[in-house]
Amino acid sequence: MVDIKDISGKTRFSTPINAGAKGRFTLMKEDYIILPFSVPDPVYFKLGDYVDLSGVLDESLGGLLSKVYEIVDLQKPAFNASTGGYDYKLRMDAYYWKWKNKIFKYTPEHAGHEASWSLTAPLDVQLGVFLRNLKALGYTYKGKEFEFSIDSTVENKAVAMRYDNMNLLDALFSMADKEKWDCDCWITDNIIHFGRNEYGDSVRIELGVEASAMTRSDSKGTYATRIYAFGSTRNIPADYRPVDEQTVVNGVVQRRLMLPADTPYIDVYPDMSEEEAIEDIVVFENVYPRRTGTLSDVHTRTEEVKDENGTKETVTYYRYKDTGLEFKDEYLIEGQELRIRFQSGKLNGMEFGVIFNPDPKDDMRGAQLWEIVRNEDYGRMLPDDTLCPENGDEYVLSGFKIQLVSDRYTPEAEQELKGKALEYADRRKRDDGTYNTTLDSEWVYNDRLRRFYEFGQKVFLVNRAFFENGRDSRILGWEFNLDKPWDSPTYIIGESMPYSRIGDMEDKIDSLTYKGQTYTGGGNGVYIIRTNDTTAPSDSNVFSARRSLVSFLRKDKSDKTEYLLKLLAGGEFGEFVDSMIAGKGAGIFPDGRGQFERLEVRGSLSVLDLIINQIQGMESDYSFTEIGKIESVEDLGESTYRLSIEKRTDFDFMKFQENDVCFSIINTLLTGGSEYYTSWMRILATNAQENSITVVLYPDSEVPGGTNYPPLAGYNVTRRGNSTLPEEGGFNGRAQSWMISSREGRIMFLSNVYKPILEDYNYSISIGRFPRTKALEKLPISE
Repeated sequence: MVDIKDISGKTRFSTPINAGAKGRFTLMKEDYIILPFSVPDPVYFKLGDYVDLSGVLDESLGGLLSKVYEIVDLQKPAFNASTGGYDYKLRMDAYYWKWKNKIFKYTPEHAGHEASWSLTAPLDVQLGVFLRNLKALGYTYKGKEFEFSIDSTVENKAVAMRYDNMNLLDALFSMADKEKWDCDCWITDNIIHFGRNEYGDSVRIELGVEASAMTRSDSKGTYATRIYAFGSTRNIPADYRPVDEQTVVNGVVQRRLMLPADTPYIDVYPDMSEEEAIEDIVVFENVYPRRTGTLSDVHTRTEEVKDENGTKETVTYYRYKDTGLEFKDEYLIEGQELRIRFQSGKLNGMEFGVIFNPDPKDDMRGAQLWEIVRNEDYGRMLPDDTLCPENGDEYVLSGFKIQLVSDRYTPEAEQELKGKALEYADRRKRDDGTYNTTLDSEWVYNDRLRRFYEFGQKVFLVNRAFFENGRDSRILGWEFNLDKPWDSPTYIIGESMPYSRIGDMEDKIDSLTYKGQTYTGGGNGVYIIRTNDTTAPSDSNVFSARRSLVSFLRKDKSDKTEYLLKLLAGGEFGEFVDSMIAGKGAGIFPDGRGQFERLEVRGSLSVLDLIINQIQGMESDYSFTEIGKIESVEDLGESTYRLSIEKRTDFDFMKFQENDVCFSIINTLLTGGSEYYTSWMRILATNAQENSITVVLYPDSEVPGGTNYPPLAGYNVTRRGNSTLPEEGGFNGRAQSWMISSREGRIMFLSNVYKPILEDYNYSISIGRFPRTKALEKLPISE
């Protein structure tokens, strides 16, 4: 039963998990459950009503849905005309989905919040503002304030973010866009994660084996097999390449960096025909002839200027030198502004105009002086006293005739462009579609805890219709039936290795990247060994809770293991007391001794020494000759049967021989049946390899009682004699046997038994009640 509670914690409505209940998750798109139910009167649910599934489905899903779900949109039922009641399909989203109902504000603690604002800062700074919004709203998860964690796959780079009346959830996910920090964003408990969630060893999922169905959703991007790659227009001289090689973009002829002259294009696959070549153009705006310089002698000057309202203010301008560059006026290109893009430091990735040998002149510092032109491209006027250049910052200058500085920069840039194009062509070979994969229900049911996968689990997909050699992938989403989670769970499985598409290859101005140190916030960096991960345990990693459930036997509930359980110190069962007189329970000791109240053996009991400390009794008949348990019976026709004899040990072989006179007593009375009879047979052949005998039934007229019956599996067969008559003066040792019968009250030694019906001469020895024979019929000692 699931309790849906209001914001005060009072139960508003309770429902079982009915057929049609579902759970669904897709990375940065959806995370919700559907609870269907019918009621005679409407239930007036409110925004903020919630259900906590912690512990509810852990047995089936291993905690996959163990979190709080809330109503974040108004829910209305459908009227059922046939019943007069109301049918609900109540959607409840993960607790963090309510963030979509609140606007992302820069100063959420104060009135007059900004509806639209910009911030140029690294990810941790952006998330700091985000957490302030959550705190101002009073949002926590089970009493814990939210934190963030940025893993080592995310570069510590500054990005200019613009938030125009954007809700919290959209703002959060926009930070993970490819044009921004290009990563995954997901939330677990009170932790907001940024990084790439891909873990564990690849789980093989093959269509027709683990998967019952697999469909493909194509990528939305452009498909191309022949790439014409171009770089930027920056620092491209007027005499670069012939006019017929220039590019046309939006109807305007442009001079752009091109591939080396001997490489007009890049083919994704070698030796393609013209029909196979699907052409497209890729522009790499960040590739151009460039020289990386280093700032030195960074200093400032101030000047009083009037703003648009006529108010005077003091403005600070930043100047610098570069001792490695001897710049000349002849390098300037008429009509183009000199610009620098920072490659490191506080302004990393930002671009500004610069002035060579600016006014007013600085006689103390002389020539080769540069001044940065301030701008508001990044949300505020920069540089300022916080985001400013420093000595040692690296930069790239553009807007000048770089070939006059050195003729090596353009060929180097062409080779760099070729490398980028080859790298992209290699990436184009990869499949970036997604696969909706339905797992086989029985396969999942047989090992539910291991075969429900979380987002990020590595997968190796096998489907010969889609890929020749399989595909490395990972889980991006899932959908389960909550009433029977193992019933055809569906996974969204996507491309495993991160890469950009054609539409994303052109770098944007607001994607400002530098290689900074790995930053982790709100986490301790300990490696977690998950369910299907074969990483060896050590003192520097930990098992996840779900992995612990798989690896360790439970002490709080019944559990099982498919592996050998060694109890080197012994074992005790129940409340054990070690005593043959006053003991109870059961115990097994390291020396092999065991003590039990009662031992029931369904098969055989093999002992080397049997010690009995009280009188024992025996019942039924006992035959001291060859004996075997019939394992199976095969009817060969004409009263002939093949009997397979059960092997009691690996080295146990039946010892019957041809012409043995055998019988088997069948008694089904004790098991609720109504049959009690004896089957008489003679052995025609034996097969030692198969441990079987072939027998023929005696006619009814030749058996005691006048009626014979076929043998039956599960019952013993034993020898009474042998039908082979010895030659005159000879002796057939197999025609004799010992028998003890508690029913007849005698011990007998039978000899010369050549058929089922006994004659007087067959009783060689009889102890106890004597049989009825002609020799004894007139004496009072016979039956």
